[in-house]
Amino acid sequence: MMSASESVSMEAVQAFFDEVVELELSKRHNEWYQVDVAAVLDGCSIQGHEVDSASGDSLIFLKNSLIFCSPELGVMRHYPRNLVHCFTEDLRNKPRSDNPSLVFRGELFSITPKGEQLCWVRDCISEHEIPKNQSAIAKWMRWLNKA
Repeated sequence: MMSASESVSMEAVQAFFDEVVELELSKRHNEWYQVDVAAVLDGCSIQGHEVDSASGDSLIFLKNSLIFCSPELGVMRHYPRNLVHCFTEDLRNKPRSDNPSLVFRGELFSITPKGEQLCWVRDCISEHEIPKNQSAIAKWMRWLNKA
């Protein structure tokens, strides 16, 4: 018989794969998620996830680390939580010279060797996008600050 925490974990895994299946990925990329990523996640307890519908990339939040998945690159990269950081920038009153249309930005990144770095960005080019992105960033912060 399954414990309540195992059931919740299985639901989180299923929610992740349900979201991935809804993406318009190629058959090869979809199979990569369903076979390779599923094998790596076997027995893992997922705390949350994010999927980039444009690229098919995803983040999987575990208890003490996260996994970046990119079907295009064919990589799964694991980052311990203590190497992950979060920055936000409110640019509504001070636009960036390199991208003046950007009004808000959140970035989850790692301090790891070049070529292995995590850089997960949420950019807003209109103010109505900010609350949704702030909510996502708040989830990142809760995960980063869990004891």
